[in-house]
Amino acid sequence: MESPIKQVERRQLTEAIVDQLVSLIARGKLKRGDKLPPERVLMKQLGVGRSSLREAMGSLSLMGVLTKHPGSGTHVNASREEFLAKPLSWGIPMGRGKIQELIEARCILEEAIAGLAAEKASEAEIAEMRQHLTYMKANRRSLRKVIKADMSFHIAMAKASHNTMLLGFFTQIRNLLRSWIEKTVVVPGVYDSAVEQHAEILRAIEARDAEKARLALRRHLKSVGDALASAVLTRATPNKNILG
Repeated sequence: MESPIKQVERRQLTEAIVDQLVSLIARGKLKRGDKLPPERVLMKQLGVGRSSLREAMGSLSLMGVLTKHPGSGTHVNASREEFLAKPLSWGIPMGRGKIQELIEARCILEEAIAGLAAEKASEAEIAEMRQHLTYMKANRRSLRKVIKADMSFHIAMAKASHNTMLLGFFTQIRNLLRSWIEKTVVVPGVYDSAVEQHAEILRAIEARDAEKARLALRRHLKSVGDALASAVLTRATPNKNILG
């Protein structure tokens, strides 16, 4: 049976690889659960080198499109229907320039959310954010619990903005946010910094200081954004102090 994967041109290799695999999923040629060929086979089918292929696969893993299972290879993690229904969650190729665009976009969205949360959050909503931060601090040895607490903090902040449009935009990138956190929290030093940065954001919201909340949020996303670039492009070594 002839493989649907074709060779790509040598210009913009990473994005070309991403585009081809994304297209195969969108057209139903690759389905949820399908196992991709081994790396050496993909390199030959696509006509690309190992570094370009790994960067593309890392980008797709970041987006949640692919999942790598140790010992059993890389599998498709999205159905055609899910992919077409959630373009904002899946459709962002991750070259170095695109990662910077992602950081900028998230800063714009969440700075607005943090500022509004400082102005509008109820005491109950602030208490919920505080609870998620406490949970994040208390579960440093569980990667799953840390990711859940981190996501829950940002979701609670989005709800506390009392702006349904911003909350809707934030919800659209929820899957991408989870992948972002998964990639960055294991980078050495990121966990401790992220906890303090979340605390700084919360203190500004508690003080009803919108400008400080926006600034704290910007510093946080710049810091973890740098870690994101490192994790995707250099495959950073996991932090052994956080166990999944």
